[in-house]
Parts: sequence; C-alpha cells; structure tokens
Amino acid sequence: MKKKRKARPVVNIVNPAFQSSRGRSFAGTSNILTFGGNTFAWARLVNPSRSKVNLFLDFFNITNFSKHPFSAFFFIDAIPPGRRIRTKNVTNLNTNVNTLPRGVVQFNPSVRRKPVGGVNYSERRVPGNESVTSGQISGKVIIGPGNSILIFLTSSSMTKARVGFEWWERKTIF
Repeated sequence: MKKKRKARPVVNIVNPAFQSSRGRSFAGTSNILTFGGNTFAWARLVNPSRSKVNLFLDFFNITNFSKHPFSAFFFIDAIPPGRRIRTKNVTNLNTNVNTLPRGVVQFNPSVRRKPVGGVNYSERRVPGNESVTSGQISGKVIIGPGNSILIFLTSSSMTKARVGFEWWERKTIF
C-alpha cells in the first residue's frame, strides 16, 4: 500500500510585496506643482545611466488639490523643460532597511514650454479635488538605465497638484 502524501501549504506573495521584503521597493513624490493658463508642470521618475539597475514601476498617483480638472500626458524618454529639481520626498517602503533608491524623482512646478522628444503614450483627465492612480502596473513598465517616465500636466485654470511614484529596483529583469 502506497503512503499518502500530505499536501504542503503554498503561499502566493505578489511580486511588489516580495520586492519590498527585500528592501527594493521605493516611493517618491514631487513637491506641490502650481500651473495653469500659460504655465505647465511635470514630474518624472529617472533611472540614471550609471545605476546598473532596472526600475520596475509599480504605480503612479496624481492628486488634484483644486476644483478645476486638468490633463496629464505620459511620456517615455522625453526631455523635460526648465530646471530639473530633485525631490527629497523619497523613501524605502521597508522601514527595516536604510537603503536609498538609485532611481530619482524630479519635478518642475511651473514651466512655459513642453517636453521635447520621447514617446507620448497616454493621457488622463484628472477631476477636481480627486486623485487618479494607475492601478497596479506591477512592474510592467521597466525603466532601464538612462531612461525615464515623465508626467506632464496642463490646465486652462490655475491648479495645484502632486505626482507620486512607487517602484522597485533589480539588476536583472527576471
């Protein structure tokens, strides 16, 4: 008579939670962006060319602090207008780890020109006094060294907003 094998429990951990447990997940937000009429704003997640890692975008969040809706345009590898301000609002999502990310969140709260080059791959309308999130991108957008994803904001009325990103970092794709 054959021995019956006992079933072993299996735990399914989603990849973002696994990456966070390894100290590889990060979050960063822009400062408040003020734009409208003849001015625009932008925020982007940049992977420096010498980082030696890939950035896997988990999700983004755009918060509109005004009553006026605005448009958000998404670019891959566009050159942003104006000065590039590096945010200090970046953290490791595993509070047991002190590692800082290699990825950089940059922004400019008020510019008069539009991005140059890159690929404009999507647009979203952000309603007044609401936040829009991407849902779980879960690493499907991979930002290699020297590349970036930029969110460009436009409005006909003066508007205040903030952009946030969450991502994890790994040297290899698989």
